[in-house]
Amino acid sequence: MAAACFLFLLILATASSVDCTSQVSNGSCFSAERAALLSFKAGITGDPANRLVSWQQGDYDCCRWSGVTCSGRTGHVVKLDLRNRSPTEDEYEVIGFEDPQSHSLRGQVSSSLLGLRHSLRHLDLSMNTALGGAMAMPGFLGSLQRLTYLNLSRMGFHGIVPPQLGNLSKLVQLDIGRSGDDNLYSNDISWLPRLRSLEHLNMAFVDLTGLDDWVHTVNALPNLVVLILQRCRLTAPSALLHHNLTVLEELDLSDNSFNTLAVPNFVWDITSLKSLSLLDCGLSGPFPDELGNLTLLETFRIAYNNFKGMIPATLHNMCNLRSLQLGYNNIGADISEVIERIPKCSWRNLQELSLAYANITGEALTFVSNLTSLRNFDVSDNQLSGSVPVEIGTLTNLTVLDLGNNNLSGVISEDHLAGLMNLKFIDLSYNYLEFTIGSRWVPQFNLVWASLSSCHLGPQFPKWFQRQESINYLDISNTGLLGRIPDWFWTTFSDAGWLDISLNQLSGNLPLSLEFMSVVILSMQSNQLTGFIPKLPRTVEVLDISRNSLIGFVPNFRAPQLQVAVLFSNSIAGAIPTSICRSRELRVLDLSNNFLSAELPNCGSKDLKQRNPFTNNSSRVNSTSSFSLKITTLLLRNNSLSSRFPLFTQQCPHLIFLDLTQNKFTGELPGWINEAMPRLVMLRLRSNNFSGHIPNAMMELHNVRILDLSNNNFSGAIPGSLQNFKALTGTAIGKNTQFENPFEETYYVNFGLADRGQYNDSLSVVIKGQVLEYSKNTIYLMSIDLSCNSLTGEIPEELSFLAGLVSLNLSSNLLSGNIPYKIGNLRSLESLDLSKNTLGGGIPQSLTDLTYLSYLNLSYNNLSGRIPSGHQLDILKADDPASMYIGNPGLCGHPIPRECPGSPRDPPANNDLESWRKHGLSQMDFLLGLITGFVASAWMVFCGLLFMKRWRYAYFGLLDELYDRLFVISVVTWRKWFRSTDVN
Repeated sequence: MAAACFLFLLILATASSVDCTSQVSNGSCFSAERAALLSFKAGITGDPANRLVSWQQGDYDCCRWSGVTCSGRTGHVVKLDLRNRSPTEDEYEVIGFEDPQSHSLRGQVSSSLLGLRHSLRHLDLSMNTALGGAMAMPGFLGSLQRLTYLNLSRMGFHGIVPPQLGNLSKLVQLDIGRSGDDNLYSNDISWLPRLRSLEHLNMAFVDLTGLDDWVHTVNALPNLVVLILQRCRLTAPSALLHHNLTVLEELDLSDNSFNTLAVPNFVWDITSLKSLSLLDCGLSGPFPDELGNLTLLETFRIAYNNFKGMIPATLHNMCNLRSLQLGYNNIGADISEVIERIPKCSWRNLQELSLAYANITGEALTFVSNLTSLRNFDVSDNQLSGSVPVEIGTLTNLTVLDLGNNNLSGVISEDHLAGLMNLKFIDLSYNYLEFTIGSRWVPQFNLVWASLSSCHLGPQFPKWFQRQESINYLDISNTGLLGRIPDWFWTTFSDAGWLDISLNQLSGNLPLSLEFMSVVILSMQSNQLTGFIPKLPRTVEVLDISRNSLIGFVPNFRAPQLQVAVLFSNSIAGAIPTSICRSRELRVLDLSNNFLSAELPNCGSKDLKQRNPFTNNSSRVNSTSSFSLKITTLLLRNNSLSSRFPLFTQQCPHLIFLDLTQNKFTGELPGWINEAMPRLVMLRLRSNNFSGHIPNAMMELHNVRILDLSNNNFSGAIPGSLQNFKALTGTAIGKNTQFENPFEETYYVNFGLADRGQYNDSLSVVIKGQVLEYSKNTIYLMSIDLSCNSLTGEIPEELSFLAGLVSLNLSSNLLSGNIPYKIGNLRSLESLDLSKNTLGGGIPQSLTDLTYLSYLNLSYNNLSGRIPSGHQLDILKADDPASMYIGNPGLCGHPIPRECPGSPRDPPANNDLESWRKHGLSQMDFLLGLITGFVASAWMVFCGLLFMKRWRYAYFGLLDELYDRLFVISVVTWRKWFRSTDVN
C-alpha cells in the first residue's frame, strides 16, 4: 500500500513538471518574472551594445531573452547574466583597447529584481562601469536569498558595502571587486562569516582601512577556495595559531602596504595554495625559506617588494610552477645562478617568468630553450649583456618577449623570430641590437605591441612591418631609418593607437590627410620631414612633430580631440589657424622657433571686439563671454607675431605657462592679466616692444615663479606689493601647478592609458651673466628679470619678502636710490644683477648673508663707501672680483685697488639710520651707552662728596649761597608786584 502511494505521488509530480515545462515551451514564461525583467529594463537608460534588444513587451517567452536562463524543470528564471564582455578586462588594462565604459549599460539597478527572489540563483552585472553611476550598492540585493552567485565587479558603485549581503547564506561566489576605483568601502565585515558556503570571495579595491581583525574574519570561512583582497588598504596580517583555510587554492593580497618583514606570515602555512599574489606589499628582508612549504603552487607573484638577495633553494619542490614573478626586487645576482634556483622539475611547465628590474647581471640566456612552454618572458631593466641567443626562436608558445633596457648587443636575425608564431608583444628597446632581416622575409606572428627604440633597424624602412596590421603600439624611434616614409606605413598602422617614429632621418612630405587613421598618440619629432602639417585623425590627442622642416598647416586644419601639440623648431610661416578656437581639449601648444607672423586668433567673441581692452577702463576681463579653452601651456617664443598683447589669452583661464619672448608685440600690458590668467606660474615677455608702466595688477599673480619682462620699453617705477608673489616668498607655494615644468604634461588617452610625457624643448634664460638652456626643473628657477628697460625710481623695499627668489636681474635701467638694506633676506638668491643703473649710497652689509650667491654684478652705478666682506662675497668671481664693482668711483676697499680712509672699523659713510644699525651703532647700543655714562657720572659725584670733606663744605656752601640769593629775589619780586597792585 505504501509503495503504491509513493508511485502515485511520483507520477503526479512528474506530470506537474511536464505541464510547467510545456507551458514555457509554448512561448510563455511566468508573467510576474517577465514583468520584473521589463521593469528592470525600464531603469536602463542606455544600452550601446544592444544586449537588451530582445527584451520586448510583446515577446512572452522571457526565457529566450538575451542573458536570461530559465530552469528546464520549473521554468523559473534562475540566471541573469548581463556582464559587459566587450572588451575583456585583460585587454583593456594590458594592451589598451577601448574603455569598457563605452559598451556599458547605463541607468540604475532596479529593485524590480526582487520579483525574482524566489528563483534567481545567478546574477552577473559585472563590467558595466556606468551602471553603478557613482551610486551606492543596492542593499535590496541581500533579499535575493536563493543566490549562489553574485558578481557586481567594476560597476562604478560608491559608498559602503551593504551588510545585507550577509543574508545571502547560500552564496558560493561573491565578487564585488574593482568596483568604483577605490570609492567602495566597508567599516565592518563581521557579516562575512554568515556566508558559510562561500568558496569564492573577491573584494579587490574595497577600502577596508582600520579592520585589524580581517585575518580572523576570513579565517572563519572554511570553504574558501579563492580569496582576492587586492588593494584593500589592509594592515599587516597578524599571526594565526590555527588557520581554517585548508582548501584555499588562490590568495591575492597585492597592493596592500604591509611594510613589514616577510617572516613571520601566516600565508606560508597555507600549503593548499596553488596561486599566491603578493605584488607590491612592502615586504622586506630576504626571501623566506618557508616558501618551500608551498609545494602545490602554480602561480607565484611576489614582485614589486623590497626583498633582497637570492631566492631560496627550498623552492626545489615547486614542481607545478607555471607563473613566476620575482621582478622589482633586489636579487643582485648572475642570471645563471637565479635560473639554477628555479626548480628544474617545473621548467617544462613554466609559462611565465618575470625577473624585470631585479639587479640581475650576466649574459647566459641560452637556458630559455629548456623552457619549452614559456609564453611570457620578461628580464627587462637589468644589466644583462651579451647577445640574444638564437634558441629563443624555438619558443613557439611565446606571446610576450621583453628584453628592453639592458646592455644586450649583437644581431637579431630571421632565425631569432622565425618560430615565434604566437608572439604578440615584443620589447627590445634601449639595447645595442642590430636587425639584419631580409626584405622578403614574412613573419608568422601578428604583433599587437612592438617597442624597438634605439635598436638599429635601418637604413631602409623594415618591410616585414607591412604585414603587422594588428599593431596597437609601435615605437621605432632612434632606429637609424633614412629616406621617405613608405605609403603603406599609414594604411598598415591606420588602426594603431600609439605611433612613435621620432629621432630618425626620415624625409619627404607627409600625406595631406591622415583623417582615415585612428592614432591617439603620434610622435614624429627630430626628423627631416617637409611640407605641410596634414589633416589629423579626429582621434589624435598627442602630436609631437617638432624639430622638422614643416612649413605650415593644410587648409581646414582641425583636430577636435587634440590635447598636446608640440610643433616647435620647424619652418611654419603665416598665421596660427583659427581652428585652434575649436580645439576645446587642447592643453599644451608649443609653436616656438618658427616663422609665425600676424596676430593670434581672437576666437570670434563679438563682445570682446566691441571693447578696447587696452584702455584704462578695461582693467577687468569680460565676464559675459562663456567661451574658454583648457590651455595650460602656451609657448610662442622666437617668431614674428605682432599686434598688442594677444586677446587670445583672455580665453585661457587655466593658463600656467605663457612664453611670448622674441616676437614683435607692442603697446602697453593690459590690466586684466591677473584676472584672465590667475593661475600663471611663468610669464615671459622678453625681447618684444612692449611699453608703458608695469601694471600694478600684475602683482596679484600669486602663483608666479618666473617673471621675465626684459628687453622691452617699460618705464616708470617698479610696482610695490611684491610680497603678493606668494610662490616667491617661500612661505606659500602656488597650489595650482600641475606638473614640474612647461615641457611635461600628463595626458589621458581614450583607450585607457595615462602617460606623463616630456618633450625636448627648453628655455633660454639669462642668468649668472650667461645664457643658459633650461628644460627639466625649469619651475624651480624662481626668477624675476626686468633688465634692459627704462624703469625709474627706487628698488621697492617689499623685494625683501621674496625669500624664495633664486635669480634677480634689474640691470640696464634708470633705477636710483639705495640698495634695500634688507636684501640679505633673500636667502635663496644665487644670481643678483643690479648693474648699469644710478643706484647710490653704500653696499648693505647684509649681502654677506646670501650664502647661496654665486653671481653678483653691481657695476656702473653711483655706489660709495666701503665694500663689505665675508662669506660668499670673498669668493665670488675669483679670477676678477673687482669687475663686480667697476664703474662706481665712490667705492673703496678690497677687492678694488682704492683703499678706504681711516680705520677699517670706521662706520660707513651712510646717513641712513638703518645702515648704521647694520654696522653695530643701533639705537639700543646708543641708549645703553647713555645710561651707563649717566650712572657712572652720578656715582663719581656721590663718592666725591662722601669721601672728600673740602668738596662737601664747598658743595653745601654753594647750595646755601644759592638758596639765599633765590630767597632775596623772590621777596623783592613779591613786594614789587603787590605794591603796584595797591597803587592801581
